[in-house]
This record gives sequence, structure tokens and C-alpha cells, in this order.
Amino acid sequence: MRRILGHYVATSWVVFGVLEATLIAVVCGGALWLVSSGSGLSAGRLMGFATLLSLGFVAVMHSGGLYRGDAVLNLKGTLWRVAVITIPVFMLAVWTTGELAGHTRVPIYPYRWQWTGGLTATWLLSAVLLRLGLRQVYRSGLLTRKIVVVGHAARASDIVGLAQESAERFRVVAQVDPWTEDGKACLQDMQARAARSDASEIVIAIDGEPFPWKSLAECRLSGIRVTDYLDFYEREAKRIRIDCLREDWIALSRGFDSTTAGEACRRVLDMSLAAFGLVATAPVLLLTAFAIKLADGGPVFFRQERVGLGGRSFSLYKFRSMREDAECDGKPAWASERDTRITKVGRVIRKLRIDELPQFWNVLRGDMAVIGPRPERPFFVRQFSQSIPFYDCRHAVRPGITGWAQVSFRYGASVEDARRKLSYDLYYVKNRGFLLDLVVLLKTVGVVLRGEGAR
Repeated sequence: MRRILGHYVATSWVVFGVLEATLIAVVCGGALWLVSSGSGLSAGRLMGFATLLSLGFVAVMHSGGLYRGDAVLNLKGTLWRVAVITIPVFMLAVWTTGELAGHTRVPIYPYRWQWTGGLTATWLLSAVLLRLGLRQVYRSGLLTRKIVVVGHAARASDIVGLAQESAERFRVVAQVDPWTEDGKACLQDMQARAARSDASEIVIAIDGEPFPWKSLAECRLSGIRVTDYLDFYEREAKRIRIDCLREDWIALSRGFDSTTAGEACRRVLDMSLAAFGLVATAPVLLLTAFAIKLADGGPVFFRQERVGLGGRSFSLYKFRSMREDAECDGKPAWASERDTRITKVGRVIRKLRIDELPQFWNVLRGDMAVIGPRPERPFFVRQFSQSIPFYDCRHAVRPGITGWAQVSFRYGASVEDARRKLSYDLYYVKNRGFLLDLVVLLKTVGVVLRGEGAR
């Protein structure tokens, strides 16, 4: 794992993505060179176009989940994702045919079906074969890091469970309890024990108890990585372990950075994206408004109080997707599966997330950002603040239309779900930056296209 622009990214997937993009660019560039041979068009311009096209392919693949660990280890899941993504890849190939046909020195038009079909087939074949190859590499153990856990047995079992979810990126080869006689003996010779286990990292899972740090300092100086449990969990799970969170860790760990200049740039970018979003989706907005009005004659928009930056309340706008008397008893309630309060039109716009589009207006007003923790209702905020530690930390940034928790976890309908989503929200608050925002946007496209998580 490497921390790039604040976000943790698996090194193997970075290398794999670069190699895949390079392969696509070379194939596209070679095909264009053959088609435009003798046109006098420079190789640089051809490869520039091919590179942009390959980046578009990689973005589509990322949105479709093809750069997730389970897309390699689960063959059935890989084939399903590839099948779904084939459609936007084909559409991208068709679009490039039109772009190239308008260039007089690239006679692509006579070869339009060979180009679109050949490019899509080449991508399809390479996407499957490369992942099958990477699957074998993962299963061989060549990319699996070996970890030694020093500390409580419960924390060690948590890390073992995390290893099972992590697409075999690492595995626990030893667990040392420093408060037993055997554990104390191991600590005296920790460097040699780690070497015998071929371990590259030692994870410290203790809660402030007195601890013999000298042996671990020697391990660190010998080149073995020594990591705090919370840092390790954040890095590998891309969320923060709430029940183990400490105030000193929040105060001293990397992240949670905020500068006036950075916030100003983020605000300008949010306003630009919101304005573009409103203009680009104007036909969808009008059709949705017409459909809601035609369905039952009720109001088109739904306004609800939510808690935002600094714990301040604001009015959030959505397309109305429920009956007008959805909460006639005055008691807030989560949406449930097959909720009878949701109208027929509401079920469609919720599935496609169209009901969220009016929140671009909230972004322009300054109540929200495009990306951030989802704003919650005051009733639930009061409830969660009392039962979930550090819940109010999510109010350190503007709430968003979409967020890391929304693309990483299902729809929340309980206190335990809210706790799990907070672990992702705090990861975003701590590590937010350009790369993480870009990842959230790409994942949001995939979530919307697959219709996941909506109720």
C-alpha cells in the first residue's frame, strides 16, 4: 500500500493499471498508425489520442469495479463486471470513430466497424486474460505480505479477518502476546523471529499499556516496518476502526489537513461542478418534475432539515419520491426494502439516484459539497452522537451529494450501519484530496449504473 495524495492505493494495482493502460494505448496507437499510414500525421499525435482513449477505458473499468481485489479472485464476478462494462467500452469506441472520421488525415470511416468491433474485442480479451494472470500471481503468494501482530488476541483476530477480506494482500504469520511468558521471550528476540517468519511488517495492537519498545526499535532500524494498529487498519481497510479510536491518534496522525487556500479551491471546484451538473441534467430534471406532478399531483420537490458543516442545520432539496403523508406521525424513519411509502416514480428515481440531483442547488448555496459525508437529520444526529463515539467529527467538512461511505457500503438503516458508515466518513475527512475525490466520482458512476444501495 502506498499513500498517494492522501489516499491509500495498493501498489500492485497501480502497476497493473499503468501496464493495462500502456497496453491499450500501444494497441490503439498501432491500429491508428496502420489506418493513417502515409497521411503525414505525426506518431506523437496518434499516441496522444491513443493515450487519452486508454485513460478513458481505465476510468470506465475503475467505475465498473475491475480494479478491486475481488475482481481478480472471484472469476464469476470478474466475468460479470467485464460483461457489464463492455457496453460503455463499445460506446467509447463508437465515439472515437466519429471523432477520428472528422479528421481528414485519419481515414477511419471506411473501417468504422472493424475499429469499434476490433477495439472492443481486444479490450474484452485483454481484460479477462490479464486478470486471470494476476489471479494466478495472487494465489501463488508472490504479492502477499507477511505480518506479525504484537498485542491483544482480539486485535490479532480482527487483522486475520481483515486479511481474508483483502484479496490476499497480506496474512498474519505470527501473533505475540507481550503479557505472557512466551510473548516476553519472543519480544527479546523479535528481530530474529520476524526474519524467520519472513515478515515485512510488525503491527502493534496495544492500548497504552507499559511496553518494551527497545526490541521493536531494533526491528525498525533493521528495515522491518513497525505500524500502529489504527494506522494499519486504516491503510488496509480504507476506513477507521471507530471502537479503537483515540483522541491522541486524531491529534497526532497524518491527515485531517485543512488550509484556507485549499478550502477556497475546493469551493470554486464544487460550484463549477454543481453549475455544470444542473445544466447537463436539465432535461432529466424537467422530465422528472413532470413525471412526479403527473403521477399524483403533489409537490415536485421535498425539503428536509439536515445537519451540515460545524453542526449547523440547513434545508436539503430532493425530488419527492414518497407519498406526502410518508411521516404523518411526525416520527423520522429510515427507508426500508420495498417501502410502501415510495411512489412508483420515486422507486425509479431513487434507483437511478435522480432524486439527489436538486442538491446541486445546495452546493451552489454553500450548504453542501459535491463529495463528502452524507448529511443526516437532526433526530438521528442526536441519537448517533450519544451512542457512537466521535460521530460529530464528520461535521468537520461540508456534507456531500455522494461520498466515500456511499460508494463503499450499503444503505444504512440502523445504528450499527451508521457506525460502519462513520468509519468510512472519518477516513474521507482524514484523507480527502484530489485522488480520493476522483475515486469517489468514478465509483459513484458505477454504483448508479449498477443500481446498488438504493432504497
